[in-house]
Amino acid sequence: MFINASFIDQALLVTGDAEQEKWQVHSKYKNSFNIQDERKKQLVVITTTDYPFMPNGIYIEKTDFLALLAAIDIGEGISWRQNTLQFSRNHLFLMHAKRYSSVMQKSADMRIESQEKLFSCVDKLEEKTGSQNTLVAFIAAKEPFSQAVKQLCSKADSQQKLGLEFLLGRGMGLTPSGDDMIVGHLAARFLLEQENDSLNNLLLTELLSEQSLTTDISKHYLLCALSARFSEPVLHLVGSLTIDSSEEQIEKNVRAILSVGHTSGVDLLAGLITTIKLLSIN
Repeated sequence: MFINASFIDQALLVTGDAEQEKWQVHSKYKNSFNIQDERKKQLVVITTTDYPFMPNGIYIEKTDFLALLAAIDIGEGISWRQNTLQFSRNHLFLMHAKRYSSVMQKSADMRIESQEKLFSCVDKLEEKTGSQNTLVAFIAAKEPFSQAVKQLCSKADSQQKLGLEFLLGRGMGLTPSGDDMIVGHLAARFLLEQENDSLNNLLLTELLSEQSLTTDISKHYLLCALSARFSEPVLHLVGSLTIDSSEEQIEKNVRAILSVGHTSGVDLLAGLITTIKLLSIN
């Protein structure tokens, strides 16, 4: 079977590094599957065009995707050559796919008016984090997850380390709640232009260690976040905060994040909102 991809993260095509590696099917789910390079340095998500763009994503029309999903096996070897993924029984062509960028391109400072509309929107939400708090309660709480996010906002290396040690890999699911909160925290730092080299190096060291505390999939999204690469819903929300957005537009962007995973979206927002509140004040 020969399939044409519809969309692809341009980061997968820029350097050609992907074609230097051997790949295999890492995991399969109802609406997506992941492939990973042999050295376990990169993960690529392949899914349908029904879903928002993600870092290292390849998107296929649903009918083609379902046929491909049914024909592959976990552990199956893949050859990536000349912009083509060659499975044992199928070929996925990448050269005709439209390219998108997962990189956060910040062109302006956050608008106070839009920030206040975001806070107002969050105040009304009833969805709960993986630690079973609404976002309003999470920000005000002194429970461990909230305290750990606040430690990430500290200027002290020792506090940042404690925050990472608590959050990394903590929680259930493919992307544990603590990891989603870290992604949200990093997105907020890029928005506020308050990236912290010490924190980034601490996290990178943990992620690249042989005894990484989290899942392969979560590790992938954390590594992408360190390079300012985020999902389409996160990019849209951050973008709406740098212009004079309406309440309706900000709520739409918040809802798009909330729709991701069981608690992944609200956990990410918990990290993002808490960080904005703390660092924008300072």
